[in-house]
Amino acid sequence: MKNFIKLKDGIIKATYIYVDCDGNLADTLFAEEKVRVSFGREWMKESYKIVFCKVRKKDANNFERALKKLENKMLLIGHKDYIPKCKEIFKLLGM
Repeated sequence: MKNFIKLKDGIIKATYIYVDCDGNLADTLFAEEKVRVSFGREWMKESYKIVFCKVRKKDANNFERALKKLENKMLLIGHKDYIPKCKEIFKLLGM
């Protein structure tokens, strides 16, 4: 299960939506992968955050790699319901 969805590709940037927790764990992973992220709107659903963002298309692979690491990081810090919540959130959004 993915914790993100690629919404569309622009000329220079790709638009994504992903699920993070209130502590913004993904931010450190983006820094590790050297990805610049332009953040958009955010919504909270219980203890999780739905984040819209844009990433340069040339950084898309590193961005997706960071989000794959986020799944493991969530489990390590005790968010055992992260994957089921991602499924639930994306289902509610019709994705």
